[in-house]
Amino acid sequence: MEIISALNWRYAVREFSEQTIESATIDKLAEATRLSASSYGLQPYRLIILRDTATRQQLLQHAYGQTKVRDSSHLFILAIQTQINEAFIDNHFNMVENQRGLQAGALAGFSNHVKEAMLPMSQLELSQWAENQAHIALGNLLTVAAIEQVDACPMAGFNKAGFDHVLGLKHKGLSSSVICALGVRSSSDASAKYVKTRVPQNQFCIRL
Repeated sequence: MEIISALNWRYAVREFSEQTIESATIDKLAEATRLSASSYGLQPYRLIILRDTATRQQLLQHAYGQTKVRDSSHLFILAIQTQINEAFIDNHFNMVENQRGLQAGALAGFSNHVKEAMLPMSQLELSQWAENQAHIALGNLLTVAAIEQVDACPMAGFNKAGFDHVLGLKHKGLSSSVICALGVRSSSDASAKYVKTRVPQNQFCIRL
């Protein structure tokens, strides 16, 4: 689907059908999320792909009753790294050197620059930075889902501590940031009939 048409087609689905998205499509959406831009390329988040209904039923109590968490085909959870420190940065640049076939330490100058920029930040500032990076990935996910005509509903309104507990994220060094239900819209979802509304372009765009 042409991208502008796809973006006009998509909306935040409120009610999903029982249809299941094919594994190949889910893999494509996961790969699109993985390939998203992030500051310094650090990707301070991981993607949890949840299909299991029993686990999603447990999450429902931490999602303020939003049944699409349970009833969609799949639930994507972007979880941020909780330990963004020197070791995290070193691990990243070691990976880059390995993947690019560079000598160990070839990127030491860039690595030190990143450390100088980030390590003076407070834990709160680092968490906020990581959250922002996760939301960039979410935007990429939503766009590709629209092109693939997969319905989606992004959600930040959930109890993160509850999700972290059910999913055992603390032990993985992660904390849930934003979630996205994926599937096929139900024919009874009234939201599908709404006219898409956005600020008009002549008001939205400030051309200097």
